Amino acid sequence: MATGRPRVVTSRKGGPDLGDVAGPFLLALLAGDEAAVEELVSRSRSLGADTALVVRDLVMPALCEVGRMWTQGSASIAEEHLATSLVSRVLARSSGCPGEPAGVPRRIVFACLAGEFHDLGIRFLADVARECGWEAESLGANVPREALVRFVEQRPPAALALSVSLAGHLPEAAETIAQVRAVAPGVTVLVGGLAFREDPERFALTGADAGITDAVALRDWFRADRKVRGASPDGVSRKGLPATMPASLRRRVARSR
Repeated sequence: MATGRPRVVTSRKGGPDLGDVAGPFLLALLAGDEAAVEELVSRSRSLGADTALVVRDLVMPALCEVGRMWTQGSASIAEEHLATSLVSRVLARSSGCPGEPAGVPRRIVFACLAGEFHDLGIRFLADVARECGWEAESLGANVPREALVRFVEQRPPAALALSVSLAGHLPEAAETIAQVRAVAPGVTVLVGGLAFREDPERFALTGADAGITDAVALRDWFRADRKVRGASPDGVSRKGLPATMPASLRRRVARSR
């Protein structure tokens, strides 16, 4: 297992206080009131919160509380599922306009490791990435290692972000990252998730380039790390299509995107 120490990007405090919105937001989620949830997210934005701050200070605390209520029996699994699907729709619709990329648009791929079935976090982070001017792709939950490595080899992104919720999956994370480096050494690898929030020392066990603590930390990484910019890795076009793809098929795939 890798033991190198990645750069850990921690979340900076600050930004608008969303405390007055948090209570009504939680109640709206539990009630399944999509219009109210949308209005409260809009109010947060009017206070100056971008997508990263909305995720960190409003959405995630509310979803954690819904999860706690479920474990205690005061909310049903149906209510928990409703809350997560509702907030996913609202946040995707309300995300700000993409920022201006520096140079050629950069591409980041988000994925949950094999055995990791909670992909809500990477969906939110993909919204943050797009708002920061990146082209973001989410492969979702439970991505087999072989499939992920093959995908990255065929269409190398500028960055790959892996979500790890369970500490027992750290060896799998380290092996996945090692195999990604073997086929696409120019890709910057980020890791984050519950396993690292429980113990930040675990970042060092993965061999990643950077550990991301939350949505604001990812936003700040995008802003600060200008090394992942400009020309795409060898063999990758602006849209991330393999250079060896026939021209006719390339045009068809580019249109479908």
